[in-house]
Amino acid sequence: MLGCLPCSKKNLGAPLQSRKGMLETLFRYRNMVRLSVGAMWMVALVGCTGLIDSGKDGLTPQQRNARAKWQQEALPVLRASCVTCHNGSRAGVGFLEGASDLDINDAVMKFDPPVVNLDAPGSSRILTKGLHDGPALTAAETSSLLEWIQAEKDAQASDPTNPVQVLATPPFSLQVCTSGLPDNALGTCPTNHVALSTLGDAGALVPGAEIAFTAQALSTGVYLTNLKLVAGTAGTYLEHPLFVSKPPDAPPYPDQIDRFNAVKMNLMANTTDQISGGTAAFDQFLVTNMVEIHFKTVKAFDPGTIGPVMQTGCRVLASFKTNAGPQMQAACASCHAGTASPGAKSAMDITGAAAADDATALLACNQVRTRINLTTTDQSGFYLAPNPGNGTMHPFKFATAALFTTFKNSVDIWVQAEKKAP
Repeated sequence: MLGCLPCSKKNLGAPLQSRKGMLETLFRYRNMVRLSVGAMWMVALVGCTGLIDSGKDGLTPQQRNARAKWQQEALPVLRASCVTCHNGSRAGVGFLEGASDLDINDAVMKFDPPVVNLDAPGSSRILTKGLHDGPALTAAETSSLLEWIQAEKDAQASDPTNPVQVLATPPFSLQVCTSGLPDNALGTCPTNHVALSTLGDAGALVPGAEIAFTAQALSTGVYLTNLKLVAGTAGTYLEHPLFVSKPPDAPPYPDQIDRFNAVKMNLMANTTDQISGGTAAFDQFLVTNMVEIHFKTVKAFDPGTIGPVMQTGCRVLASFKTNAGPQMQAACASCHAGTASPGAKSAMDITGAAAADDATALLACNQVRTRINLTTTDQSGFYLAPNPGNGTMHPFKFATAALFTTFKNSVDIWVQAEKKAP
C-alpha cells in the first residue's frame, strides 16, 4: 500500500489523460464497470504502481508481450521483406534504421509520417502499402505484423508513466444537408462549425479556429464534404484529427480506418484549407449520434514549420495522363473546370486534366491526388460522389452502374500507382 500513496482518491477519479488510454478503456475494458468495489481497488493498485505483475525488467506484462511479438514475429518479417530498402539506404523511408532490435523498434514506432497506427492498427501504412518497389506482404506476414501492432497498442495503454493529453472537442450533433447548396437561403444544407478555440496544447489557444464541413446521410454512414480547417486569428497547427461517433447506448466508435492519422496542417492566421481533399465517408456513423473530434496536437501557427507538412503532390503523372485524366475530363470537367460551376472548380480544379503537356496536366493531377484515400482507395471522394449506388447529393451521377465501373476501373490504374509510389 505504501507504494500507492501518491495515487489519492482524487487522482483515481480524475479523467483519463491519454486519448489512446481512454479509447482502450472504452473499447476493451468496458466490462470493468461490472467489477465489485473490491476488484476496482485492485485495478487501481495496478494503475498506481505500474509494477504489479512486472518482472525485474520493469515492464508491464503487456509491454513484455509486445517486445516478444516484435522480436519473434514482426522483426523477422520486416528483415525478410523490407529492410533492404528501409534501413536508411534510401532517403525519407528509413523507418527500419537501428543498431539493435530495440533501436529498430523505436525507429519504426516514431517514424514520421507514421507507418504504425495504434489508434486503428489495421490501417497502419506498414500493412496497407501493398506492392511497391518491394513485394506485397503475404497473408501470414500481415497477420504477424498486425498481432505485433495490436500488442504495442495494449502496451501503450498499460504504461502509467507515459500519459498523453486528451484533446477532444465537446460532443456535437450533426446538422444534416438534405437538399440544395451549402448554406442556401432555405436552410436545407447547413454547414457544421466545430470550434477548436479551447483545445490548444498547454493552454496555447487558437481563437476563432474551427473544423467546418457539410454532412449528408448515407444508408450506412455519413458523407462529409467541404471539410476544412479554418485557422482563426492566431493561425492553427494541428496533427491527427480522429472522428469518433458516440452512440447513446453503446461505446464510442472511432473512425475504423483512422484516415487522418498522418494529417498535419500548419495554417497562418485567417486562412483556410481543405483537410485531406475535403471529403470523407464514415461507415457506421449514424447522423443521429453525437460526434467528437480528437487530436494529437492543436496549437497556434508554428512559424518554424513552413507550409503543409505532408507531401501530397502527384507522383505518377504518366499514368494520370493515360488513365485518369481523360476519364476526369469526360465525366467531371463540365463542373470542375471552366466557369460554369465556380463552387465545384474551387472544390477540385481539374482544368487541364486531358492536357498533353506535363506542366498543365500536373496541376490537375495534384488536385485529384489530394482526394485519394490512400488507406481505403474505394472511399476516395471522386468515387463516392458520382457513384449512382451512393446516396450522396452530388449533382452528377453516372447514368448506370456499368458506366461508373468503366470510369473507376480506368482511374483506379492511376490511383493504385499513386498508392504504391514512394
